[in-house]
Amino acid sequence: MSCGRSPAARRDRPSAHAEIPSFDDLVTDPELAPLAMLEAAGLVLIQALVAANPEMLQVDDCPRTALEPVTVAAHRVVAACRALHEALDLYRARVRECRNRNDNDEIPF
Repeated sequence: MSCGRSPAARRDRPSAHAEIPSFDDLVTDPELAPLAMLEAAGLVLIQALVAANPEMLQVDDCPRTALEPVTVAAHRVVAACRALHEALDLYRARVRECRNRNDNDEIPF
């Protein structure tokens, strides 16, 4: 199995930016502020890891071929950042659903 540069390798280089909540979002759901900070920190961390370990671009999703233990560890951190990003997306979606459901109520309490 070849570990050449694959589409998966490009996932280590974030193309999206962290979702910045609006003022109105923060008034009703203040927990979105630290979530945005976590997401931004994760995106910066991934870029820093790839910059420090450029070989990650060649062995994405198959760290067993990596020679350096630090590269293997960096892959694990990237995987954790991806999982965190997915969890944050899910949380934000549920917050929106809850907010939309509550906005449709005639009585706001």
